[in-house]
Amino acid sequence: MEIGRAIRERAEMLENTSLSMDFSWEELVTLAGYMGTLKYRKGMTIFEEGDREVFMCVVVKGGVNVLKKDERMAPKLVTVIGLGKVIGEMSLIDNSPRSATATAAADTTLVVLSKESMDRLFREKPHVGLKLLKKIAYSMSQRLRQTTGVLVDYLERES
Repeated sequence: MEIGRAIRERAEMLENTSLSMDFSWEELVTLAGYMGTLKYRKGMTIFEEGDREVFMCVVVKGGVNVLKKDERMAPKLVTVIGLGKVIGEMSLIDNSPRSATATAAADTTLVVLSKESMDRLFREKPHVGLKLLKKIAYSMSQRLRQTTGVLVDYLERES
């Protein structure tokens, strides 16, 4: 099967991410056909808390700082999303405004899936879309478990 160079390059980038364990090469190529690539210089904003644009990103080079505003509206570093991880997936699920700001921790390359492309993926390749949705749910579940653990540790220190 002959595939476009850009699609093959995105599939190769995805092959080194957390998605690759759950997708065959053919499924990665299919998924890559619905995605785009964005590059950010260190310090550039990927999205801001409150933004309504809906897309998720897979970090294929560099990293992403996740910042949340405190009660004085000062940004606080929550976590750093590293190579191969997904960010922004919550917006694809609930269509709510961004809950945090994301900035490039270094020169960063992201493979991006928009809401429109995800909807098209579900219509045209539902088996790949379902696998992606399961992966997103798993990722969100893992982050919630991690956050709950951090919260318990914090509460124990405070008492």
